[in-house]
Order: sequence, then C-alpha cells, then structure tokens
Amino acid sequence: MALTAKKFSQGMAIEAYIDQIRVNKAPFQEIYRAVQAPKPTQEFFDRLQAPLRLAVFTADWCGDALSTTPAILRLAKGTPNLQTRVFNRDDELDLTNSFLPEHRHSTVPVFVVLDQDMAEVARFIETARSLVPHLEAMHEAVQQEVARQAAAQGAAQGAEGARAAAGGRRTAFRVAHARQWGEIILREFQDVVAQGLALPPSRRPSEGGTQWPPPEASPGDIKEE
Repeated sequence: MALTAKKFSQGMAIEAYIDQIRVNKAPFQEIYRAVQAPKPTQEFFDRLQAPLRLAVFTADWCGDALSTTPAILRLAKGTPNLQTRVFNRDDELDLTNSFLPEHRHSTVPVFVVLDQDMAEVARFIETARSLVPHLEAMHEAVQQEVARQAAAQGAAQGAEGARAAAGGRRTAFRVAHARQWGEIILREFQDVVAQGLALPPSRRPSEGGTQWPPPEASPGDIKEE
C-alpha cells in the first residue's frame, strides 16, 4: 500500500481531527494550546523554499501521541509550509506499518514528511529520542505517587484501580510539562526534516524519533548515532 496524493487528500485537516477525538480530548487540547514552537524552528519551516506535505498517523488513546501529536500539529498549524493531513492509525494500520520496520509494526504515532511529488523526505517515529529520559522519570514518579497513596489509604486499590490512577497521573504530568516537552519534540522534528532536505533524493528519507533494536540484535550490534 502506498501513500498517494489521492490518499493523502483523504486525511483529516487538523481541526477536523481534533473535533473527532474521543479519548483524551481535553488534555490534547490543553497541550495543543500550551505548546509554542521555538523561534528557530518556526523560522526554519516558514523559510522553506517549497511547501512540504505532512501525513500524521496517530491514535488518541496513545500516551506518546498525547504529547507528540498536538506539538507537531500546533507547529503545522502555524506555518503555510506544512500541508497536513491526519489519519487515525487504527483505520490505516497497513499503511502506517509500511513506514515502520517489521519489529516496530503498530508503533504510534508516525509522522511522514513528503515533497509536492509525494516523495518521502523524512519520517519521525513515536516521539523525540531525547524525551525518553523525561518519560522514564515521569513513570517512576507516578509509580511512587500511586504507591504512597495506596499505603496512605491502608487498603489495596486493586490492579484495575492502580492502573487507572497511574494513567490519570501520567496524563496530568504530560499536560503540566506540555511546553517544555513540546520544545524538545519540535527541535528534533526540525532536525530530521532538515537532514532529509539536505540528503540527495536517493538517500531519503532521514529518520528520527525513538529507536528500538531488532529483537535478535546484541548490544554490540546497536548503532550509535
């Protein structure tokens, strides 16, 4: 399956996507409003020699999408040089997986940058690589907070209650850190697009975002960049 110009045109505009969100809509909108593109990032996209197309494959239930998708959509909304269409990943699983290595099939979100001829320039997968330590710190802080609350209550919440409590705290944490995390995400997104534009067409796309080693890879096989 290929992402053709016709298929791209069938995606949702940014406002239409936000309107149809069913899960995490309120925090998504809070993050979207809070994010501000760093000035160098905004200027980079505003000064592109030609507009680019941005296909976004996302899912409103995904935690990484809750931080990353509104940040990149906010950037795209603020520049005429990112013509954006959004797709619900769950409705386009095969197409989304076509931009992922097999061992990462079903990863979400995925951002695909193309030129006006629908040739791929760059892809950005899941979230910013440099955001990972912040995410790990969030998970640790939330686990500790949930454990303290359970101890204070003197009774176990049960597995389902603990998961719900942790999920709510992670969402609140993402909202509270929206501006800081958005800047990290957008700087890395800018970097991968700039790298793609600098490459000859035969070597595109550049790739950014998180990385997972193949399951059979040993530590010595993992390439450091």
